[in-house]
Amino acid sequence: MSIDSNPMLNPAWIDMETESMIELRQLRYFMALAEHLHFGKAAESLHITQPPLSRQIAALEVDLGVVLFSRHSRSVELTAAGRDFYQHAKTALAGLDLAIRSTRASARGERGELRVSFTMVAAWILLPELLKAYSDAYPAVSLVLDEVLPRDIGPVLERGEADVALTFPSSGAKSLCYRTLRCEPLCAVLPASHPLAAAAEFGIAALADEPFIAFPRQTAPALHEAVMTCCGLAGFEPKIRLETHLQQTIVNLVAEGLGVAVVPDSMRKMQMPGVAFRTLERSPLVEYGVLWSPRNENPCLSTFLQCIGVGGLESRVS
Repeated sequence: MSIDSNPMLNPAWIDMETESMIELRQLRYFMALAEHLHFGKAAESLHITQPPLSRQIAALEVDLGVVLFSRHSRSVELTAAGRDFYQHAKTALAGLDLAIRSTRASARGERGELRVSFTMVAAWILLPELLKAYSDAYPAVSLVLDEVLPRDIGPVLERGEADVALTFPSSGAKSLCYRTLRCEPLCAVLPASHPLAAAAEFGIAALADEPFIAFPRQTAPALHEAVMTCCGLAGFEPKIRLETHLQQTIVNLVAEGLGVAVVPDSMRKMQMPGVAFRTLERSPLVEYGVLWSPRNENPCLSTFLQCIGVGGLESRVS
């Protein structure tokens, strides 16, 4: 019978069996002895007695089929095979230790990936400071950002395409959790040449006869309701000339003199030429917050919520 036809004599089979018989404990014992070159000191560093160490090293040599140490009356030396095995074992244990630390960190949400969806307005008022705080606290977590219309954020979370969202309330299904983080007033946006641009503040009733540039209600129901309420309290319904989905586009159209608009106050940060942002008297507040699915099991979601002061708190559904 040839060696290839006899599994008991096949070298590949022997290698596989040898690999499976070597225990992690044996590798750690070997490393301790290789570094101390003294059975007593190695045993002490491992918090064991010398006989178990001697037995495990002897068993490792039997499993490998090589002599790893030259033993003398008062000293121990690595053989050539032992020195070679030391380098490989050191690399293997370092990789294993790294894998263990990484796995535990991932389970704690200290590393991994967090997918964050956000609305344009949230990008001006919430996103930068929250992401900086989280990145400073958890630098090993990779952040994936996606700007989404408010109407699409709920489905994105429900489909698992994002872990968390920064948006208006009522942006998702009842199965999602929401917590308020910030509120801000509305402000008027006027062409820079508009007569009211010279005023620092005025009531929205002054815009009752102006053509408005707005956005469809289904795009952001909460923000749309705030704008309509602001106008309604002043006794008029705005005359919508143009509708578009994005706040930045609305401001661009105002800059071209196509009408006026009412937007969240944080949009002032755009500092766009050709427009004037002006304070509105008695403006209602627009609410922003964090939205997530309680079914999401990404550990990074938990660390994010804790970082922004939401973790561990009871949150109402949107």
